[in-house]
Amino acid sequence: MDPISYVIVGGGLAAVAAADAIRRRDKEGRIVIISNEPHAPYDRVPLSKDYLLGNIERDDIFLRRTRFYERGKIELMLGQPVTALDLGQRRVALASGGHVSFDKLLLATGGRPRRLPIPGDDLHGVFYLRNIEDTEAIQKAVEGAKRAVVVGGGFIGCELACAFTKLGLDTTVVELTPAVLSLAIDAETSQFIESYLRQLGVTVLTEAGAARFEGEGGQVQAVVTNTDERLEADIVAVGIGIIPNTELAVEAGLTVDNGVVVNEYLEAAQDVYIAGDIARYYSPTMGRHVRVEHYDVAMQHGRTAAVNMTGERQAYTELPYFFSTMGEINLNVIGDMGKREQSVRRGALSLDPGFAQFYFAEDLLQAVLTVNLNGPLLQATRERILTRQPVADPRAFADETKEIASL
Repeated sequence: MDPISYVIVGGGLAAVAAADAIRRRDKEGRIVIISNEPHAPYDRVPLSKDYLLGNIERDDIFLRRTRFYERGKIELMLGQPVTALDLGQRRVALASGGHVSFDKLLLATGGRPRRLPIPGDDLHGVFYLRNIEDTEAIQKAVEGAKRAVVVGGGFIGCELACAFTKLGLDTTVVELTPAVLSLAIDAETSQFIESYLRQLGVTVLTEAGAARFEGEGGQVQAVVTNTDERLEADIVAVGIGIIPNTELAVEAGLTVDNGVVVNEYLEAAQDVYIAGDIARYYSPTMGRHVRVEHYDVAMQHGRTAAVNMTGERQAYTELPYFFSTMGEINLNVIGDMGKREQSVRRGALSLDPGFAQFYFAEDLLQAVLTVNLNGPLLQATRERILTRQPVADPRAFADETKEIASL
């Protein structure tokens, strides 16, 4: 059998973005997306929010309708786990026993939830949210439930806490660090979001972790913390991050170090490209390798990989961008959040009209976070970051009368 022009392993956002961009540039090459999930590619963002809450239908979460794949002659191999990657033979092995040969390969295998290795983790009612089935299982469990415990106060944990509260559950968040989101954002905004959660009725326990889950008859009934506090629960949701699915890359001999290491063109080897959560890519803009687990990066990775897979040479130079919605809080971040020596706030800490936090390090503006602010400030800050011009006085960014470009 002749090799397939473009094989994409993974059925998420990066895969669809790549397939779409490839087809726009190459009208004839055969494109195959191989996914271990039984569904066509879908958007994971609503799983902890609108889909969980019942605000949208199941069909609404799919990234493209069936006619998109039909018209673009993009083939889907669903429910087909890939078990091995042979770079020498330029083929991937399937769990079904078959093989698929390729000319160009994109690995976009995403990640899986990091699990808590504690007693009781196999009890019914303990959930890890990553796919459609997880959300639908939680929806069923919510029926008749009264109490929920969320283990982990990161973005997914805070989003779930808001959703559970809206569904009428008495909700507690258990977070190891001194405040929710404290590893991701500045302390002031972290405290603001934690205060908002408390106003919603969420109980927030910080500097506490889950030591074990207790239950009866195979059903979870409580979370016991490392401070011996017993939290009764009908539902437990664990959100403590993901583990990149890099096993295929490791076994194939690709360089893996907190993700698959690639250059600015998203290349891991000749004709092998990496995108999305598993990619630890070199950013010419930031001058270092980074790995980012967010929607926009996956989409932009897919598009850039497609350009390079179809014969051009385009570096990935986009600044990382991510967003989160927690009840009335719409949070957006652009830039390098890995470098935060100083933060400067513009605007009062409030939901309306919102505020911004600017982050500085090494005399440069590195990133901005906004809460309930509109697009122009984000775009202006993006452009200012990309200038890489030193900032004389970071405190000047607090002045709402000043244009970002002038600072």
